[in-house]
Amino acid sequence: MQPTKKATRDYRSYSDTPWDIWDVMYARRSNRKYIPARLSGEFTGSLEEIVGLSGGVRGAGSESIIPVTDQAKADLLRRRLLRGVRNKINLWLARAPVSGFLVIAVPAGDAGADRPRELPLAVMAVEDCVLWLTSVGMGTCWLAGVNQQEIAGVLGLAGDVAVPVIVCLGKPKPTGRSMNFDSLMARTMSRRRKPLSVIASVETADRSYPAQVIPSHPFSAVPVQEVTGLLERVRDRTATPEPPLELVVDACMEAARIAPSASNLQKWRFVLVKDKKNLDELSGLSGGVNGGRWRAAIVAAGEEGGLGQVILEKPFWMIDVPIALSHMSLMAASMGCGAEVRVDGIDEGGINRMVRLPSGVRTVGVLGIL
Repeated sequence: MQPTKKATRDYRSYSDTPWDIWDVMYARRSNRKYIPARLSGEFTGSLEEIVGLSGGVRGAGSESIIPVTDQAKADLLRRRLLRGVRNKINLWLARAPVSGFLVIAVPAGDAGADRPRELPLAVMAVEDCVLWLTSVGMGTCWLAGVNQQEIAGVLGLAGDVAVPVIVCLGKPKPTGRSMNFDSLMARTMSRRRKPLSVIASVETADRSYPAQVIPSHPFSAVPVQEVTGLLERVRDRTATPEPPLELVVDACMEAARIAPSASNLQKWRFVLVKDKKNLDELSGLSGGVNGGRWRAAIVAAGEEGGLGQVILEKPFWMIDVPIALSHMSLMAASMGCGAEVRVDGIDEGGINRMVRLPSGVRTVGVLGIL
């Protein structure tokens, strides 16, 4: 299979009720062209609500996600975050009339740790917000090449707070078929996704995920397909599963496959664990005792290091993979399955060895499917 964002299979045909989260996930893209649009008070209130909900569901600290919705402050932030030689990779932003930002602010010691704890939780929550913004017609773009000191100055953050990554948001400009930079990026990079057989495996990382035929057993996707409703299901661990397990797993893998990553490099691996003995062991290594309830689990891992981390000093493996975990857990919830995401407190070394991850690839988290 060639790298493509085209769906691996016609997932929505399996449900006899609308399965709308796919529309949001496939529609989400990195927008670099915007039109001027001030955010209304109603919109700002709704954005703050989804920030609070997603942060609570993911366990992110209350001050780790900062919405910037005042236009004057957003304009100032846009101008200053590009200062410095290292922060010139997003020069398009200098003239883009974005309407606001979502700023991730975590302790500097956490962002620079060998295994950040608060950063991945905040990233998952922000990607939930990105999907919500997509669903209401807003454009977004994750930005890693930013001047942390300038952002901290604009927002009045303490000196021991790091801003490893932010998201801009605004009204997207229709690109049509013109060959501008945004259209070129969308066609040559953002639409290219590695096939499941390359990024996924079964039980261990050396057993490639098969291109399986899934029988068409109609099920009913949950009635509430909005991101807010799905987050509430993740929070409550609501589980009323109807679909066959192989379809649930495949849909979750596809949701991860189409998630955004730094420079769209997709430097991640997903290992499906469904053997009962392995599930029990994995649950113990993940800091929990609910393995007996899991129907399956997916180990989500990323490649540590790389030139981007050296130049930009960003732990991309702890940013990209949590974004994919957001997608997978919402997808499981949309199918009526409970979803448990465990990132903190896991025995990373034990899991790495259990699923035989290659050198340089590290477990970020585990998705348990109920």
